[in-house]
Amino acid sequence: MSPRVYQFLTLATLSLTILLIIVGGATRVYDAGMACPDWPHCYGLWWPWPESRVIEAGHLEGYVVNGQHYVWWQVLLEWGHRGLAAVVGFGLIGLLIGSLWQPKTINTPLLLAAGLLAVQIKLGAVTVWFSNIHWSVVLHLGNAMLFTLALFWLWWRQRVPAPAVRAKAPLILWGLAVAAPVLVWLTMLMGAAVSSSHSGGVCGGLFSCAGVWLPSPKVDVGQHIHMQHRLFALLTFILSVVLLVVAKRRSQPPIRQAALQLHLMVLGQVVLGILTLYSFASFPEYYYPLSIAHLGWGTLTLLAAVAVPLTLASVPAAGVTKPTRKK
Repeated sequence: MSPRVYQFLTLATLSLTILLIIVGGATRVYDAGMACPDWPHCYGLWWPWPESRVIEAGHLEGYVVNGQHYVWWQVLLEWGHRGLAAVVGFGLIGLLIGSLWQPKTINTPLLLAAGLLAVQIKLGAVTVWFSNIHWSVVLHLGNAMLFTLALFWLWWRQRVPAPAVRAKAPLILWGLAVAAPVLVWLTMLMGAAVSSSHSGGVCGGLFSCAGVWLPSPKVDVGQHIHMQHRLFALLTFILSVVLLVVAKRRSQPPIRQAALQLHLMVLGQVVLGILTLYSFASFPEYYYPLSIAHLGWGTLTLLAAVAVPLTLASVPAAGVTKPTRKK
């Protein structure tokens, strides 16, 4: 497998993983997480359409789970989410096989992705077995994000070879660069907790929550989780501003560009979050699509965040050129 084909396969698997996360978000917000009550089958079938087939398979009430009747497109969302996950799995198998003809520098992110995928498959089953309980949804999304980052790192290793001598960067810049993806990841975990606990509209608009800045979990767990998510989002925005200022003063152009891209992504995510917040009560018909867009944009924001430390590690020292890869 040529390096160009391998890079295309990596990018395709990464893109499908992002799509998988978005479809998973749609499955959750449209309350279709239990539309297929068993795993890995769906009502004991690999192809559960039309509903009459499900009845013939022994489910006499059709798409009914715990007294709730699901329509065909809800079943399609959950079934499609699993099918897309299988495609991503086959993509990773192709990457593992193709790595035999690639430089050994890709082994670390590739093996990390393989391990995270194995965990993700188990977590997918756990979410079904525990009926999409909130902690299982949070773990499922959190691990999916780590798997996405591993694929992004793999793609980056092929696209940007490590320099022979890396440019020195201030310790504060490295600290901010590493903290950025961690904080974005934690913010997304809190967002998953908000969604899975149905706490999206419990606090109303900005800025406080019913006049309280940090509600106690003993009083209202939903309000507490919601305001925690807002707090993490605020800290992420502040960090992106500080990172942008420090990078502008004490780094090279590629790092400044990466910091600017992250700041713009975080700003866009904040705007989407505010729109989603107010749509809950004022424009309920837009709440679900805005929630899905919020998750999708957040995933891209996480990639922009991890691109900052990867850029720091990829900038060569002054007067040192990057090594060229053999064709």
